[in-house]
Amino acid sequence: FFFWKVRAKSSQSKGRKGSNSAEPTQSKVKMSQPAATDLSEEGGEDDVLRCNEDAKRETLITLQPLPANSSVSANPHIPSVSASAVLGESASMPEGTPICKGFDFNTTLGADGGGGEAAILEGIISSMKSTGFQATNLGMAVDEINRMRAWRLADVPFREGVDDEELRDPAVRSKIRARIFLAYTSNQISCGQREIIRFIVQHGLVDCIVTTAGGIEEDIIKCFEPTFMGDFKLKGKDLRKKGINRIGNLLIPNNNYCKFEDWMAPLIVQMHDEQDAKLAEWAKEVAKGEYEDGELPARFVWTPSKV
Repeated sequence: FFFWKVRAKSSQSKGRKGSNSAEPTQSKVKMSQPAATDLSEEGGEDDVLRCNEDAKRETLITLQPLPANSSVSANPHIPSVSASAVLGESASMPEGTPICKGFDFNTTLGADGGGGEAAILEGIISSMKSTGFQATNLGMAVDEINRMRAWRLADVPFREGVDDEELRDPAVRSKIRARIFLAYTSNQISCGQREIIRFIVQHGLVDCIVTTAGGIEEDIIKCFEPTFMGDFKLKGKDLRKKGINRIGNLLIPNNNYCKFEDWMAPLIVQMHDEQDAKLAEWAKEVAKGEYEDGELPARFVWTPSKV
């Protein structure tokens, strides 16, 4: 429990109630916090409401006074403490503080309205960081992606005794870029993000993909049949009777999964048969432990964990 007390010091604080002075005022907001009280002791909740003056801790917040010539200070209808707390002078912002500003279409499009779609898209993305709210985080993510793509090993000094001698040449180091991993879950493929991911992979903008089995499955399914737009409010029970599945506001007919199954099942059977045919004897050797000098067959390699 906290007790808040507001004290206004002005030349007329002891005078008529509600009056205000035209002179600059200095107001203080005092927060008093009582010591912790045990409810189990006699008195119960009444003790919580009683402030222990001996253990009380006070925090004073000094407010900037209003100028004497301010119309607010001279207004008798605005209490001095309210005027100082809400309408007081602001501290100046640190030099270089970014200004909130969104994308200006007029500047990019020009008077004739022909600025080009590429310039507009670039302008929107560049303005994200100064747009505010979550757009700022998106802008920061764009900067990080650009930093990953621009990085080269030449940006890092050669470490004597640590790096391979082949990497000493600056020309070689300038050609080695960051290895970028892209991770996503299956819902990113179910929705329209698949087209973006496909473009990124198709044009070599990432080096490795980390995804789930569902991410691969949904990708293959979309090669056979499309996913349809629906609504979040559609009832799954009613859709199920019609053989339609809902993912958020997306709809996928059962037929899509059936086509995937018809295509995938024969491949799995074929892979299983090939494995049995090629590795049957080797598997039997490992199972029986029939190998010379206690050594496993060459194909059976122990790979230690990275430490």
